[in-house]
Parts: sequence; structure tokens; C-alpha cells
Amino acid sequence: MRPASTPPYTEEQGAAVLAEFFGHNDAETVQKLFTNSDLLQRVPDPAVRAALLLLSGGPADSLLHAFLTGEAAIEHLGVGVVSGEGRVIGSEVGNADPLRRVLNQRYKSEHPAAIAPSIAHALCHHGDAACNAEEASLHGVLAAVHIWLLASKPSLSTMPTELFRRQASLSITLLNARSPGSWLASIRCEDGPGTIPDGNPALQGPDLWSIPFSSTPSEDCNLKIPFAVQQALASLASDTADSVPEQYSEELGCWLSKNLGQGRFFGAVPRAEAGLALGLHNRGDTSAASTTQ
Repeated sequence: MRPASTPPYTEEQGAAVLAEFFGHNDAETVQKLFTNSDLLQRVPDPAVRAALLLLSGGPADSLLHAFLTGEAAIEHLGVGVVSGEGRVIGSEVGNADPLRRVLNQRYKSEHPAAIAPSIAHALCHHGDAACNAEEASLHGVLAAVHIWLLASKPSLSTMPTELFRRQASLSITLLNARSPGSWLASIRCEDGPGTIPDGNPALQGPDLWSIPFSSTPSEDCNLKIPFAVQQALASLASDTADSVPEQYSEELGCWLSKNLGQGRFFGAVPRAEAGLALGLHNRGDTSAASTTQ
């Protein structure tokens, strides 16, 4: 896999991406934001700014709102050198500003739709203090954003770049995390048979929750879940679900197991559409899922 090698996006190309993804009325709103002088100062790179605004109206809309109103964990987004070649969004090497994050310059030419999921992960992240419950939850939101984008534009699944492939791998993990015989999918699904059907048993995990994203286990976490993240997680559940817990904890894991997979952004239809785009369904799966919601 290789990152995109085309020239970085221009202002005109970033605006064109937003026009392609949004209907007329919504496109006017995001286009005004795209050229807003304050946002231009906070997010000067056109591709990163377009990626941020692609979160509008989707499962991470609350995270976008938190950034726009100054309530997110960061205030500025750019492009630069990050610690760790594989990191997508992170602190900039040589810049100690705790409110600034940058897109790894390795991915500076990627399509905004490939960047948007990782921005959703970064907006309300606790940085080095994050525990595994937070990492799993935010990686779930990341994957849900990619699934939502795929459902609206399946052609994204054919993009051959490294970052699109990375986002697809997390989306496939989330889509396949489910109990035996269940059409629901969740960030946490302890009894799941494995997220890579017919894959190497030694590499199988039941869900995102079981992946060791952080050295701090969920049971040792004492971090509050930002309200914007609570809203994002709630959007992946039904309207009748219990309130999202207030802390990253095992209680949150239980909530995810019980409630995810029924919301308008992560119900049967968007998951079926994204699954088809990713090549995950056979014909029987598709017809069953399409009539469930």
C-alpha cells in the first residue's frame, strides 16, 4: 500500500469535494464554513478543512460542533511531522502546543474522505492519558464515520491508497463484531466468533474492545466521556437506548454490547450498504439486512 502521491488539494478541490457529498442546502452551509476566516486560520490546509466538514450531519457531527464552538480537546489542525510514522493525526514534532494536532504529512495528498474518520477520533481524545475503553470507543466512531461515508458513496471503497485501506480495515472489524446469529454489530461483542471470517485463529479478536490500543486497561480508567463523544455513541444506537455512561469504563462496554447496531447511522441499511461496498456480503446477507430496518 502507498499513500496518495498526487499534489495536495487546492481550495477549489476541497470545495468541490464538499459539493459532491452534500445536497444543495447542506452544501451551501458547509461551503460558507469552508471559507470562514476563523476556520481558515484554525485549519489552513484545504484537504484537512474539507475532511473536518465532511463530519457534518453524520455520526461525528457532535464532535465537529465541539471543535467549531471551541469545546473540543484541540483548537487547531494542520499538516506536519508526527511522532510515529504510522500515526494519522497526532501532536506535531517540535511544537509543544497542546491544542494543536496535525495530519501526518505522509497523508497530505489523501482524499478528504480518507482523512475525516481519523479527525473524528482526534477531536475529543485525551492524548497520552487515554485508556483502552476510550481508544476502542473512538476507533469505533472512526469506523462508523467511514461506514457512513461508504454508505453514501460506495465508490470510495475502490480507492487504492494506504489511508483508505487502513480505514477499511477498522470498518471491517466493526462490521464483523457480532454475536453468533445476530445482525447487530458493536464495538464490544465478547462472544463474537472473530472479526476476520476464515482468518488465522491466532490473529482473531471478537471486537474492537479487545484490541490493546492502550497500555491502560479499561478497568483502570477514570476519565469522563466528553458530551460530544456521548452524543456520537448515542447516534449509533436506537432512540430508545439508555443514556451513554459518563465515564470510560466497563459499564460503557456493557452499554455498547447492549445498544449498538440499531441507530440511523449504524443500523442494518447503512451497514449493508457499506458491507456491499467492502465486499463483505453474499446475496442472502444483503436481502436480509436490507429489510431489517
